[in-house]
Amino acid sequence: MARVRGQGTITVNGFTLIELTVIIVILGIMLTLVIPRLGELGDANLKRSARHLTGMIRFLKDEASARKTVFRLQFDIHEGRYWADVMNINLIDKTVEFKPFQSEMGSEGTLSGSTTFRDIKVPSHPDDPYIQFISEGWVEHALIHLRDGENRDFTLLVNPLTGNTELREGYVEEK
Repeated sequence: MARVRGQGTITVNGFTLIELTVIIVILGIMLTLVIPRLGELGDANLKRSARHLTGMIRFLKDEASARKTVFRLQFDIHEGRYWADVMNINLIDKTVEFKPFQSEMGSEGTLSGSTTFRDIKVPSHPDDPYIQFISEGWVEHALIHLRDGENRDFTLLVNPLTGNTELREGYVEEK
């Protein structure tokens, strides 16, 4: 934009070519440092989801042992949600049902970011996505298959004796 000042003086407001070049170089350097880190966000979401699932599994194992009752970790595979149910026995009509477990630690959880459940494999009930926690401290052996935002598969293995989990890269099949 040119302005005329006084007689015959023209001033131009704007950036010089050198200033624009310096800004473009600085932006290019910043992008080369930031873009590789964006891939780590999917990793962070996957690891966060695996940590939350691991915490819930350990919590329910301990609760089942302490309360001498049976718990289930239920999964909604399509919505990416999971929650705890506790077994209630009706002594009058001798029926068993699972009801939502209300607890600070055992509340409903969801997978982080673009992480999704691929499937949940439990040998004793392959078509029902839940893991059962027995009052004697045992956990059903389970494979929780997760997929991150870049369509990479990971498997969270649940140890039946300890309730510990292990995150492995790839889709691990039952042996």
